[in-house]
Amino acid sequence: MIQRKEVFIQAFSPRVAWKDAAWAFIFSRLVILVLTFFGVSLFPMSRTITTVNCFIQTRTCLSSWMHYDVFSYIGVASNGYTTAKMTAFFPLYPLLLRFPARLLGGSMGDYYVAGIVISNIFFFLALLVLHALVSDLFDASTARRALFYVAFAPYALFYFAGYTESLFLLLCLMMFFFLSRAQKGNSSISWWLAGFCGLLTAISRPQGLLLALPFLVIYIRHFFFRHSFSSTNGREKLLAIFPLTLIPLGLGIYMLYLWKVFHNPFIFSTSQTLYWGRLPLTFPFVTISYVIRAILKPSSLHLSLQILNILNLLSILIPLGALLVGWKRIPFHYVLFALALIVFATLYPMGTQNALTSVPRFMTVVFPVPIIFASIKWPRFERTYLALTLPIFAMNVFLFVNHYWVA
Repeated sequence: MIQRKEVFIQAFSPRVAWKDAAWAFIFSRLVILVLTFFGVSLFPMSRTITTVNCFIQTRTCLSSWMHYDVFSYIGVASNGYTTAKMTAFFPLYPLLLRFPARLLGGSMGDYYVAGIVISNIFFFLALLVLHALVSDLFDASTARRALFYVAFAPYALFYFAGYTESLFLLLCLMMFFFLSRAQKGNSSISWWLAGFCGLLTAISRPQGLLLALPFLVIYIRHFFFRHSFSSTNGREKLLAIFPLTLIPLGLGIYMLYLWKVFHNPFIFSTSQTLYWGRLPLTFPFVTISYVIRAILKPSSLHLSLQILNILNLLSILIPLGALLVGWKRIPFHYVLFALALIVFATLYPMGTQNALTSVPRFMTVVFPVPIIFASIKWPRFERTYLALTLPIFAMNVFLFVNHYWVA
């Protein structure tokens, strides 16, 4: 155990992590800003035929990231849950958004700016934690590639916008980090910190409940499949398993609030069907069949919807393929969590014509997949991967800032 801990210290250098994370963060943010400038200046916004001169219409350019779910999170942060429809947006991100926005003045624009600022702060911190995890699993060069793959993923634009992706990614990575520390030692603090991160994640998104799976895997492996079973007493095992209850407690806190306000603790789920067009619980194979049938009937759908269906389906198949081929490259609890996130994204389809709407955005936070890609040290693979993903990343930024639907 001591020898393994020394390997971790040698593999992970805080100075290298800060340097690599800062490089990936600053470079990706600069690219996004440049793409935003040219995207708004050269291409017309949705439902218009004119472009915007960013040198003259500065406010329009600055507000180009303010649409879709950004308004919903701003609404919850500024006014609370005034309608049942808004309960689909979990409360942690709006709560974190409220203080800096009010500190700036409390206007709609202040909430918008605060959302971008805190999302990017969360993303930078997520890159730091990711570097620590990947350095522990592989080495610093693999960690550096993983940061680049995450920062320039096809749908990584949502780490820049005022969405929950950055917060969710950070909390998931932090839980995996503390689980790694708990697995290397017998300190109960790491188990509690992991559980607390799981609690916060479950208040940010319902997918946070899935973190109970990797927690349970590490707990069983640590106490029942190693010498720890005989070297630890029952009290230590109990102290390590109790933090697991914090994860469902996060969702329970939100449900208790909804029960007091709306007299229905499950309204966050039913609102998805009543107000957002999602179907009730559906088997994943059924959801996939909806998409395949829609693709095979091109005459019944608009071309843009056909393209979205194909991209949405690929956003599921590519991570699944990566896990199928590279599952031995990463620990089992990484694979299990990634599979759980993928399956969860297919359980509530958005109708039958475009069932996997928003799924590419949900797949962005499946961080074990870019770790697998980063572990492949073939120059030809890296060049091919970047040649395919970078143009999609740029195209998605162009579409998003011009108020076209991306994911």
